Amino acid sequence: MTSSNKTFAKNTFFLYIMTGAKFVLPLIITACLTRRLGPDAYGVISYLTPVMGYFILLFDFGFNFSATKKIAQHRADPVLIEKTIAAVYTAKILLVLAGFLPLMLLLLCIDLLRQYVLLTVLYYLSTAAQIFIPDFLYRGLEKMEGVTTRYILAKLITAVLIFLAVRDDGGLILVPLAYLIGTLAAALHTNHHMVKKLGYRVALGGLREAAAELRESGIYFVSTFASTALSVTSTFVMGIVGMPTAQIAYWGVAFQVVQAVQAMYDPITTSIYPHVAGKRDHKFVLRITLCLLPLVAVGCVLLYWLAGLAVKIIAGSAYLAAVPVLQALTPMLLFSFVAQMLGFPLLGALGRERQASFTTLVAAGAQILGLVGLALSHHFTLLSLALLRNVTELIFMILRIYFVGVFLRERRKSRR
Repeated sequence: MTSSNKTFAKNTFFLYIMTGAKFVLPLIITACLTRRLGPDAYGVISYLTPVMGYFILLFDFGFNFSATKKIAQHRADPVLIEKTIAAVYTAKILLVLAGFLPLMLLLLCIDLLRQYVLLTVLYYLSTAAQIFIPDFLYRGLEKMEGVTTRYILAKLITAVLIFLAVRDDGGLILVPLAYLIGTLAAALHTNHHMVKKLGYRVALGGLREAAAELRESGIYFVSTFASTALSVTSTFVMGIVGMPTAQIAYWGVAFQVVQAVQAMYDPITTSIYPHVAGKRDHKFVLRITLCLLPLVAVGCVLLYWLAGLAVKIIAGSAYLAAVPVLQALTPMLLFSFVAQMLGFPLLGALGRERQASFTTLVAAGAQILGLVGLALSHHFTLLSLALLRNVTELIFMILRIYFVGVFLRERRKSRR
């Protein structure tokens, strides 16, 4: 096995450890909260979580792709790496400050958030604390043990605090505080490791350097923001149309299971991206995709038949209304796997970022149009939302397959 393949195998191993943590720890937190808060109070958490997903994407702004790619291509240049770290940190602070304006607008416009102003602000602060966790550095250096350690530390602390502190719906305000403490602990640990073990200093860059990083990452931000819109806009619109919080809770439980399964895709896609960016080995991605596709299909079938058991274990009998929703969402897991594998791990790493972003924008646009159509036709139900998610994810997959085909045809022509 070559050294590059050993590195890929090592990173994939650590990412699968993180996947296990991503699968288990959030579900433990969900199981605790659903049972102690009840559907109405948990519905508030189910709504705030995806709303904060927009801000997570704003603060990251595509740096996990642009800065990762830069570091992966200049690993032997510590000066450039330190400048990149400093510029990204400064850019993220600016984005957090800018994010307060849309946060205030959301508080003014959405009744559900206006009822929980302090809770919403605390969730925002716990989300903002993530800006000091330099995952882009560890991804670019292909040292995924750093990302794995910080994730497990953050979630473990959060889970323990929630288990000890949250007893009923009166403890709702303690949930974002637990996330905030866990995230800050992980940030301190990661930056200490970055300085003491990797030898890179922590500093802030100038405004000009930060602006340059924002320009470079802009194309990635558009794509990742649109991709997040595919996942969270349905929940966001639930608050706008005034859907009961219990209904939001059922959707949240079903989608929590979906996201837990999708988390199992992350180790492969995250490991592949710097590998392909450095080696430009597109066949590597295609081979892995074709090998794993049957396994993913079998997993979707199993999830459909075991949906009732999954909901009972994760959330309890009070959330059985989430079972048909989860079953209806299972096809999108197959579509999203193919779309993720062919996106930035392949098209993005080979310089086709605009094509990857275009596919995401089209799918997100279809999602938004579908949501508007459901709202205007008074068919805004959980099952219709699940069907819409399947359709938009299918569009997403087909478009990316098309652009990969274009790339392969162009490559064959260039060799003649």
